[in-house]
This record gives sequence, C-alpha cells and structure tokens, in this order.
Amino acid sequence: MPEMKRIPLSDLRPGMVFDKSLFDNNYNIVLPARKPLDRATLGMLYNRGLSEVQTAGEIVEVVDESKIKASQPQPSTETDPHKKVVIDKEAAKHIEFYKNAIAKVNALYQKYKRGESLDANQFQQLAHEFVNTIMGEKKIEVWINLINAAGRGDYLSLHIVNTTILALLLGKKLGYSAVKLINLAMAALLFDIGMLKVPTYIVEKEEKLTPEEFNQIKTHPIYSYQVISRELNLPVEIARVGLEHHERFDGTGYPRRLKGQEISEMSRIMAIVDTYEAVTKNRSYREKKESYDAMRLILGEGSRKFDPDILKVFLSLMSVYPVGSYVQLNNKCIARVVASDSVSPFRPTVKIVRDEFGDTVENGEIIRLSKEPDLYIVKVVYSNEIQSGPNDSTP
Repeated sequence: MPEMKRIPLSDLRPGMVFDKSLFDNNYNIVLPARKPLDRATLGMLYNRGLSEVQTAGEIVEVVDESKIKASQPQPSTETDPHKKVVIDKEAAKHIEFYKNAIAKVNALYQKYKRGESLDANQFQQLAHEFVNTIMGEKKIEVWINLINAAGRGDYLSLHIVNTTILALLLGKKLGYSAVKLINLAMAALLFDIGMLKVPTYIVEKEEKLTPEEFNQIKTHPIYSYQVISRELNLPVEIARVGLEHHERFDGTGYPRRLKGQEISEMSRIMAIVDTYEAVTKNRSYREKKESYDAMRLILGEGSRKFDPDILKVFLSLMSVYPVGSYVQLNNKCIARVVASDSVSPFRPTVKIVRDEFGDTVENGEIIRLSKEPDLYIVKVVYSNEIQSGPNDSTP
C-alpha cells in the first residue's frame, strides 16, 4: 500500500485540490484526485463524524471558491470532453433511462459497500427494465452510440451499465429467449460486485499495480460468486458469471484457469463485452483505446482467449469499425460510422462529416458502403484528429 498521511479536517479548506484521492479510514474515496474540495463535501465529512482523512498525495492548487461549481465534473452521463461524440436523436430519447440505470446501480452498490444487505428482487426488477427497454429499440447502433458518449462518472457503475447493454445486445443476436436474457442481465448487473471487497485504494490507484495489488484484484471473481450465490441466493448459472468472467478460452485466465467449454456460455459472453467496454474507457493507470483499436485487440486475441463462435457474432454486431468511430474513405472524405453491417463488417454505414477538401459538412450524406462498390475505407481517423466538426443531432 502507498504511504498515506493523515490530514485533520480542520486543516481542509474549500478550493483545495490534491493530486491523489482522499480516503476515509476504511479507504473509501471521499474526494477524487484533481477535484476541488467544496463546502458541501467538507460538511459531509464533518457530518459523518470524521476527524481526519488520508491521502498519498499533495495539495497542487487552491482554486477560487466561487469557481468551484464550474470546475466540478458533470453528471456521470456527461460526454468526455477529450472525445468527439455526436449523440443521435434516437440515442437521445434513451438518455433518461441510461442516467437512471447508472444511478440505480450506483445506489445498490454503495448500499452494499456501506455494509447493508442487498435484495435480489431489486436486481431482478432492474434486469427486467434493461431487457424491456433495450429489446424495445430495434436499432442496435442507438445503444452503442450512447455507450460511446459516456465518458465520466463512477467507473464501476458506468462499466456495469455499459457491459449489461452490450451483453444483452449480444445475447439477443445469439437468439436468447426472454428468460435467458433476464438471467444474462442479472449476471451482468452483478458480475463485478466482488470489486467492492477489494480495497478502494487499489481499485482507484493512479499508478501501475504491484504484483501483490494485482493478486488482490484477482480475488474479486471469488467474492462476486460468494455474494451472488450465498448472500443473494441466486441460481448458480448467474453466480458462475461472477466467478468465470476472467477465465479465457485458452486456459490462461483466472481464478481457476478453466478453458473452452468448461466456461459457461454466459461467462464467455461477459468475457468479450467486459474486455471491450473496459479498454474503451479511461482509467487512472492507462488511457482508453479507440473503439477500432479495442475491436482490433479483441480480434487479435480472439482465436486464443475468447470463444471464436461468440466472437464472430460480436463482430457482426459491432463491425470492425464500431459505431461512433471515424474513418477516411478512398475519396478523401472523413465519415463517422453510424451503423454496422452484419454481412459486411468491413463496410459499415457512414455519415460524411468532412468533404475531400477537409471542410466541415453539416447534415452530411449517409452512405451504406456495402451498396457502394467504388467507395471503401482506407484508414481509421482517431477522435483527437477531429479538431472540429458539425454539431448535428441527426443520425
């Protein structure tokens, strides 16, 4: 564990910014790194009866208290300012469901973290909400666009919601019945709950984990299994996902080094979507990968680490160029991928955002590349290369 120092609450002042997170005595984060301390947070610490906090960091600045509100992170569904994202009209209509889902997951997880017991019926109800809402939207790209737009907030809650959405989309593509989709949603909502048993300072560590710390991370599937099977008394097929989602098809995973069909099918689904979603989001110890690079990573490991049959279906769902990524066409136009093509994963549907002269195009043409033999993708364009673009809201 990094060397921590104790800071009396009486020494804290609104506006203070630390380069490392502040923790309470149980190593729960009370102020994230680089977030200015405000009066509300300071008051909350006093109300909890705390006399001090701990940190491995230092004060890096003190900002004007009147400017704190503007500098605070926005709600968890705010788009990442370092990533160019366009939310389509169809995706926008599901934002309230998405925000509420994140809030509900966060509330349930925080309740458990406080030592309170969980009610399996609450997860059952939430699973039904996910299945009914996601299955009610025929356009898969709507959900992928929404996932791509979310960049900040409580990492675990955001990851759980995004992974649940991807798992259900993949389950539907695999032909799962409504009952199986409910079970898959339950598993996705709970598979990472064991992370709450891992010390927070390790989960939120801003440097590379030590071997000892990584070994503690590797215990979370066992904790997940115990919570799901013993505390929530849910079926073993759901609990197995908590235990097996880090197992790999070639036997190189953990905790039991299972391989192939020894791993349950739902666990094999979660292994793919969990990996894809995790690497497309920023963490303190690594930068996010672009959607294309995340897909390339998964495809590169597919023949060894993931079920090849399920991976093929995931590829048809997402395409090699996932929704929201940018590409350059052979006519030198820059386009945004707006829909995948299950038959031709290398030829998705795109929308022109820059013409061949590099000028921004508003309400650009939508092109289904599988129907245009003379047009094709020549390279991926990374989001940081898109300096400016149309502020449209059309698909």
